[in-house]
Amino acid sequence: MASTRMKVSTSSQVFHRVAAADDMPAHDVGTSDSNVSGLGGSGDFELESDTNVSYSTSHQVVDTTEAAIGSGAIDDFIHIKNTGYTSSDKSTAVATDSYITIGVGGTFANGGFTLSAGEAICLHGLGGGSNNLSEFQIDSNVAATYVEIVYL
Repeated sequence: MASTRMKVSTSSQVFHRVAAADDMPAHDVGTSDSNVSGLGGSGDFELESDTNVSYSTSHQVVDTTEAAIGSGAIDDFIHIKNTGYTSSDKSTAVATDSYITIGVGGTFANGGFTLSAGEAICLHGLGGGSNNLSEFQIDSNVAATYVEIVYL
């Protein structure tokens, strides 16, 4: 019998950006610091013991007012993406230095993280205090940022 699984992988790179000078264009150079080389990992796990799975979404435009993402149980995972656009048609980009903040188990000030334009995160295995959309607070540092949210 088939099951529904999720494969999660992350990859991060630390680099130095060298500014343009004379006839040299701007370019990126990887760091040689061994403490930050090879950041990443991957794994897979079972979401459901069958293939009859219904994912939920809470896509929305967020503004500068911190508010709950919504209301609904998160049984297996939540995926949050800052699209980098102001609306679902993705025709107008937000400023390149804009970001959204996500408070986990309450407000961002009490614990959370930021996602820059285009960045996404997948959280799974959530415990009490962070396993419902109402326990995630979200806002943006600009007037409108379209965020895609998928959860199960």
